[in-house]
Parts: sequence; C-alpha cells; structure tokens
Amino acid sequence: MWLSTVNIQNERHSKQRAIEPLSVAQNTFFNAIGCLCYLGCQWVTTVMVVRLSSSYGNSGLYAFAMATGIIFASIALYKVRTFQVSDISNQFSNSSYIAFRLITILIGWIVCAVYIPIATNRQMSLITVSFLYLVFKTDESFSDVLYGIYQKNGRMDYIGISQFIRGFLSLCTFSAGLALTDSLSTAIVSMTVSCMLVTIVYDLPHARRFGSIKPIFDNSTLLSLAKICFFAMLASLLANSIVSSVRQYFGIVNGSEALGHYASVATPAVLIQVAATYLYSPLIGKLAADLKKDRVLFLKSFIKTMGMLILVMGICVLALSLVGSKLLIIAFGDSIQPYTYLFPYVLIATAAVGLLLYCNDVLIIQRRMKQTLICNGVAFTCAIVSAIPLIAISDMNGINYSIILGCSIAILSSLFCIIRR
Repeated sequence: MWLSTVNIQNERHSKQRAIEPLSVAQNTFFNAIGCLCYLGCQWVTTVMVVRLSSSYGNSGLYAFAMATGIIFASIALYKVRTFQVSDISNQFSNSSYIAFRLITILIGWIVCAVYIPIATNRQMSLITVSFLYLVFKTDESFSDVLYGIYQKNGRMDYIGISQFIRGFLSLCTFSAGLALTDSLSTAIVSMTVSCMLVTIVYDLPHARRFGSIKPIFDNSTLLSLAKICFFAMLASLLANSIVSSVRQYFGIVNGSEALGHYASVATPAVLIQVAATYLYSPLIGKLAADLKKDRVLFLKSFIKTMGMLILVMGICVLALSLVGSKLLIIAFGDSIQPYTYLFPYVLIATAAVGLLLYCNDVLIIQRRMKQTLICNGVAFTCAIVSAIPLIAISDMNGINYSIILGCSIAILSSLFCIIRR
C-alpha cells in the first residue's frame, strides 16, 4: 500500500516536472533549432526536385503547389496561433481551438477546390500536384494548433523536437519516392504520410499533457472565435498572397519552367523570413503580458524586438548575398548560374515579408484586427498592380520589386497604427 502511494506520488511529480515551463531563452533555442531544421529540409526537397528530375518542369510544378499551399494555410490557420498564445486569460479552451482548426481546414479545402482549377486553367498536372500538396499542408496546419498549446504552456522544446523529426523524415521520404518512381506525386504522398505519423505518434500524446484535446464543437464558442480572428485571417491571406499571387502570375505568363528557375533561387531565402518568425514567436506571450501591464513597457518591448529583427536579417542578407551565388551553384549545378543575380533581391523581399508578419502579429496582440486587414489590403493591391509592369520590364526581378513595394507600404502603415495607439 505504501509503495503504491509512493509510486503514484512519484508519477505526479514526474508529470509536473515534464510540463514545467522553460525560460524564454530555452524556448527560443529549441524552437529555432527544430524549426530551422524543418524549413531547411523542406528547402532541400526543392533541390532534390531539380537534381532527381530531367528538367526544371517538376520544380515549377512543385513551386506552384507550394504557392497554392500558402493560400490554403492562410485560411486553415486562420491566424489563430498568435491569438491562442496571447490568450493569457484563457478565453477559449484547447478543445475549442482544435475544433475550430478542423473547421478552418475544411473551409480551406472548399476554397482551394474552387481556386485551383481556375488558377491552373484546368492543367491536370498542376491540379494533381496541388491537391496532393494540400494534404501535406492539412497535416502541417493541424499540428500548428498543437504547437500553440505547447507554446502557451512554455514548452516549445516539444515544437523543436517535432519539427526536427518532421524535417528529417519528410526529406528522406520525399527524396526516396522521387528517386524510386520519378514521380513528384509519389514523393509528395510519401512525405505526407511520414509527417502524419509524427503528428499521431508524438504531437497528440504530448499535447494531452496539458489537458483534454478532444474537439468540442460548441456553436457559440466557435462563432465567437471566428468573428474575433476573421479580419486577422483575411489580413494573413492577403499578406501571404502578396508573394504567392505574384509568383503564380509570373508562372502563368512565362511557364512552369521559368517559375522553376526563380523558385530554385528564391526558396532558400525564405530561411530569413522564417528565422525572424522563430526569433520573435517566443516573445508573443511576453508582449501580451506587457501590453496588459503598461503601454510604455509594451512599446519598448516592441521596438526592441523590431530592432533585433532588422539587425539579424540585415546581417543575414549581407552575408548570404556574398556567398549565395556559389552556394546555389553547388546545390543546383551550373544551370542555375544565369539566375543567381536574383538572390540579393530575393533576400531583401523575404526580409520585408518577415518584418510585415511581425507587425501583423503585434497588431493582433493589440486586438486591432481591422487595421491589420486594411494595411495588408493596400499592400496586396499595390503589389499585384505593380507586378504587371515590373515583371514586363524586369522579368524575374519584377517579382522581387513588387513584393518589396507591397510589404514596405504595409510595414509603414502597421507601424503608424501600432505606435499611434
């Protein structure tokens, strides 16, 4: 009897230690390492498409599918993650966030079922690859709500481990599928299955440590969450569409192979954008707490983080611009050399996107959803309108110029809204 009591107490103490929150520095470290590994492996899949294919055609197809996946993710994620983590008063439960994510994923599929045939002009190769890639993004979008649970409870090491495993398995299965069958569709399916296994075997059990994760479909709760984040979701959709829509316009006008050349140069630059997200993401909870305490304290934290992002991304842009051409040639071979001049401009464009996403998240922390939508709407319009003449004049670099222009307008508008309050 005594031994059983001791064992129960030991189990309770062990569980308490397991869910004890980590420090901001530890969370930042684990999150950055794991997520950068995942993103790096996802980029290597774009290299493998070129290396294991006979032409850049598959690279163009993959780039188009990835651009469509961004639009899907904007709807599926519904920009809830930032709201979820900054929900320090627990307005909504984990079960409600999970139920809501399942609904938004379904909505994302419905929207893309209409969008993809129109955007691809009914080209079956693009339609097939795009829909298969959406299955992969479905798993990725669902795991994000579980990551929100980890982050809110100060255990972003779980995120890092999950992302590290996903990165390694996705790269191996994607490359093996493509090498063995010479089929991009098979490669995407293989990658999807491996990532789904990580969600089932690792993420779901770990998320249960913080309470019930059984989805609860309460209409009033879900409708309330939908209303709160609706403008933020539209803003996120517009922000992500700045890049994806401009690229897709270029691909439709110039063909999938031309888009493949651009995508091969542009994809590794996304590391800067995502690195910025990983740097400030662990600070979302702190920013929300600072805002609740004192506006001046919040502004100091916001400006300090903004300065850190500009410094880190500036160093990365400069360093990668110096060595980028050589690295791209090593990765893709001499065939990519005529396009390496694009790399510095791509880096600046992705850095601008990273800063825009940070400003968007800060506005969400302030619960200024409508302002986020207005800023991104103006930016998206400027980017699309300017893309037509800029691509006609500057070809591939027109993509970068239009993205930089659109994001710059949104960043300046967002800064005005954040500081003005």
